[in-house]
Amino acid sequence: MSTAEIIAELPRLSAAELAQVQGKLRELVEPKHDVPRPPRIHRPCLAYPEQSKDFVKQIVELAPDARL
Repeated sequence: MSTAEIIAELPRLSAAELAQVQGKLRELVEPKHDVPRPPRIHRPCLAYPEQSKDFVKQIVELAPDARL
């Protein structure tokens, strides 16, 4: 059944049938809180790639007795 056919049938439904349709739509649209979402891995991105030279890693050797 196409979307247009479904919409055309809505005025002919009873109040109970409309409530059932509304409940099903709400179920499809609202996120389920009991189902954990898969983890997302965020990666850093620069808004201005020309600034990448400001984020170059530097290695500094410290004396063995240096405190952190």
